[in-house]
Amino acid sequence: MKRFIAGLTITSILALTFPVPLNSANLTAAADTLSTSRLSYYDALTSLHLAGTTLVGVTSTANLFTGDTVMIGDTSTATSYTVDDIYSATQFTTTAGLDATDIQSGDLVIATRSATHTVTFTTATAVSNGAIRILIPSGTNANNDGIPNHDGFDYGVTTPSLTAPTSGGVTSWETATATVSAGTGCASGNHCFEARYNGTNSVNAALTFTIGGANKLINPKPNASHAAGTADTYTVTIQHLGDRTQNYAVIDSTTVKIAVVESVRVTATVDPTISFTLAAVASGQTKCNVTTDVTTTATAVPLGTLAIDSFSDGAQNLKVSTNGVGGYAVTAIENDQMGKDGGTATFIPDTSADASATEDVWDDWTSTNNKGFGYSIQNNDAFDVTFTYASASSSCAGGASAFCSRRYPATADSETVRQLFYSTTVADSEDIDLCYRAVISNTQAAGDYENNITYTATATF
Repeated sequence: MKRFIAGLTITSILALTFPVPLNSANLTAAADTLSTSRLSYYDALTSLHLAGTTLVGVTSTANLFTGDTVMIGDTSTATSYTVDDIYSATQFTTTAGLDATDIQSGDLVIATRSATHTVTFTTATAVSNGAIRILIPSGTNANNDGIPNHDGFDYGVTTPSLTAPTSGGVTSWETATATVSAGTGCASGNHCFEARYNGTNSVNAALTFTIGGANKLINPKPNASHAAGTADTYTVTIQHLGDRTQNYAVIDSTTVKIAVVESVRVTATVDPTISFTLAAVASGQTKCNVTTDVTTTATAVPLGTLAIDSFSDGAQNLKVSTNGVGGYAVTAIENDQMGKDGGTATFIPDTSADASATEDVWDDWTSTNNKGFGYSIQNNDAFDVTFTYASASSSCAGGASAFCSRRYPATADSETVRQLFYSTTVADSEDIDLCYRAVISNTQAAGDYENNITYTATATF
């Protein structure tokens, strides 16, 4: 038994035309084209559900799609839900949990598909003060409650509209009418749509009638013998009626076939991916407002022999691509300050730049009087960066000649990673240049100094 109303319009087209000879003349070039040939969905809960659950069990999820609006429940408590995902052949999820009144086994699950019918044909006979009538199959019962029928088109709870043409050679068209099956002047078995006219129509006039505007007929659910993937067909009758003095007797008539079928759900899986590369930058390149002194590789930044009271600059390119819908973040941390001969007693210290640079504060670093090791960032194509060499914020004045710098956090000091650049959505080859800088005093102990820096790219899927 039908128990509530639901509505949804989806656009596609499927129409089959099969003119059937009658005793009267046939209207030619006849067709009824549906804005969507998709069957309505009609099922029921297969078991008692828990209130608040978003996982819904039904007999079959065929012809149900993500984003569909479904009504679940009975006459008095039916609620509208949105399909979040097709979980399996017998289960789907909703964006909101089921109400306690919509959880009983056998509660209906319905998604209606409503279609505009565009009926076209060519007249065969000149008729004075006649009419055009279109008959669309209705269900045998409860055919105007807004619930899809298995044997015809539901009229809906609000009268569908009929738009008549403005052409055809007639003097004028009267207001078109729509009548539910078994309504006044409309025999049971079909919904009736009629447009009367004044004057005489032209022969071979191409006419177009549109059934359904804001209110549309509701497509059937699968019929009792339906086979998945095979269309259910219905016969639409188009009649040219004689003048009112003849009580609008049928002069010409033609039938066409329309077909309704399940839509095809196409699915595919895309694996989560992320790529992260570090690339060399040659010497003599302008990066972060300075010219690089050394050529780096993907795995090494050889700053070479450091000159006293003179900056040594190098750079690497960091690039990220990911299909993570939440984007990515790239972070950095060093093991320790640059230690002499790999030791932990003598260091090239992490820089304070010109005054107050820390792991979180960047500052101008233009004076060689301020020693140490630090880095800056040039944003090439990243969604966003924590700071850049020219960022006029934190303790950095910024500007055309700026080199804003900060220092790396260190594992040896129990510090945590710091973010360099990031995105909040998918990314295609977003990159920065990471600029390294070092300067020493004349009291820096001789030796080979090194540390290691770990860059991590994390995507959110």
